[in-house]
Amino acid sequence: MATPGGGGECVGAPLWLDRLDPAGPPASGYVALVPLGLGYARAAERLRALDAAGAPVRAVLVPGDEGVLIANRIGSRIPVVDQVDVAAAASCSLVAVEVRAPGQPLAVLADPVALAVALGLGDAEAADAVTLCRSLVDYSNAVVGCLGATTTSLPRQQGAQALTEPWVMTEGRKIGLREACALLAGLPVGAVRAVSAGASPVEVDDLFAVDLATVADDATARRGSLGRAVIAASLHRLTAGAEQAGQLSALLGRPVHCTSTEPVAARLGALTTPGARQDALVVDVGAGTIDIICPDGEAVAAGAGDLLTAAVAHTLGISLAAAEWVKRGPCLRVEGGQRFEAEDGSRGFLDRPAPASAAGMLAVSGPAGLLSFDRNRSPAEWRAMRLRLKQAVFAVNIRRALAGQRARAGQLLIVGGAAADEELLGVLLRSLPRGAAVGRGNVGGTLSGPSAGHRYAAAVGLALGADGP
Repeated sequence: MATPGGGGECVGAPLWLDRLDPAGPPASGYVALVPLGLGYARAAERLRALDAAGAPVRAVLVPGDEGVLIANRIGSRIPVVDQVDVAAAASCSLVAVEVRAPGQPLAVLADPVALAVALGLGDAEAADAVTLCRSLVDYSNAVVGCLGATTTSLPRQQGAQALTEPWVMTEGRKIGLREACALLAGLPVGAVRAVSAGASPVEVDDLFAVDLATVADDATARRGSLGRAVIAASLHRLTAGAEQAGQLSALLGRPVHCTSTEPVAARLGALTTPGARQDALVVDVGAGTIDIICPDGEAVAAGAGDLLTAAVAHTLGISLAAAEWVKRGPCLRVEGGQRFEAEDGSRGFLDRPAPASAAGMLAVSGPAGLLSFDRNRSPAEWRAMRLRLKQAVFAVNIRRALAGQRARAGQLLIVGGAAADEELLGVLLRSLPRGAAVGRGNVGGTLSGPSAGHRYAAAVGLALGADGP
C-alpha cells in the first residue's frame, strides 16, 4: 500500500459509503468502503456526514490511490488504506485494518495471538493466523478480512474482472506459476512443456521463473521491497539446422552447409582460453538463454540477462534501458554536491558535482554520466538484493541445467555478454557445488593475435571448425 493515511488499528464490519445499513452499527463499528469511481472529494464528504451523525467509522478502505487525499479531508486519525480490493473486503464479516508510521512494523496484524483475539478466531484457525502473520512481517500497513461461515460474497463492482492465475504444465500436471517457482530449481531443463497466462496455453521447450517476493525474503530484505511479481522467461526452439540450411540455400541460390551447431562452436572457441581443460564445461550466458556445453552433451535453459534486467526494472520501478546499467554492479548514494556513500559504508567525493535532483539517490555510472535510480533503499540493501537476484536468475538456472548433464562440474568457463558482469563469478562460486572452478573465458587467448575476451566464442569456434585448429 503506497499511500496510506491516518494511523492506528481497528476491527469493524464493512460498509459501502453509497449504501445505508438498515441493521444499525455493530458494536465493533464500521470499516467504510469507498466505491470505485466515487472520487476522494465525495468520499470525504460522506465520511464527514457519517461522523456528524455519530456513525462509528473506524477505518476507510479505498480502491484507488487517494488514501492521503481522503485522510487530509476528514480531519481524523483513523487508518485510511488505499489500493485495496474493496469488493473482496465487502464479502467479509469482519475486517481488521492497521496503519503504522512508514518503516514501523505492524503491531496487531503481524501478531498471531492479537489477530486471533481481534477477529475471534478459534483454535482450529491458529495455524492459519500464524501463516498469515508471517507474510505480513515488515509491512507498515495491511488489511485482513475474516469470511464468516454464513457470509456470502457480494457481486464484484462493475468493471472489475476475475483474474486467473497463470499456470505451467510439467510432468503431466498443471501448477500455478508462483508455486512452480519453488519447484523449477529442482526440475531438469525442458520439464515445463506449456504455459498459460490467458485463454489458451502455449507450448514451450523450457521455462524458468523468479518469484521476487521469495528473493526479497532470502535476501533478508524488507517484505514487499521487491514486489510480488513473478518474472518468467520461456524458450521455443527454432527448426533444425539442416532445415534452416536448406531454406537459406533456396533464398540465396547457393549451396549452404551446416558445419557445426552454435553450442559446439561456442565450446570450441571457449577452450582457446589459457588454462582451459579439455573436459571443461562451457557456460554461454546470453540475453535469453544459458547454454551448458559438455564434452558429450548440452542443455539450453530459458532465462538469462534479459530476465535479470526485467527483474531489476520491476523491483526499482525504472525503465528496462536504465535497468541494463543498474544491474551491472556496485552503486553509490549521492549525499549532495560531490559527496557519496559506497555500498561498504565508506564515503568519498565525486570527480564532479552531481545534479541537484540526484541528492539522496542511489546512482551508477551510465552512458551519459551519473545515472540516479532509487531513493528508498540504502546502498547496502540494494547490494544484497542485486546479488540475490543474480543468484536466483543465473546460479539457480545453471544448477538445474548442470543437473541433467553426466559430466562433473570441475571447471566452468563463462562466456557471452553477461560474463562481463564483474559480480557474476563471485555469485557462482558461492552458489555452485564446492570444488567447481568458475572462470571467465578469454576467447582466443591461446591463438596468435589479440584475444576476444569473454565474447565471440561461437564465432571463433566456427572459424576453427571450418579451417582446423
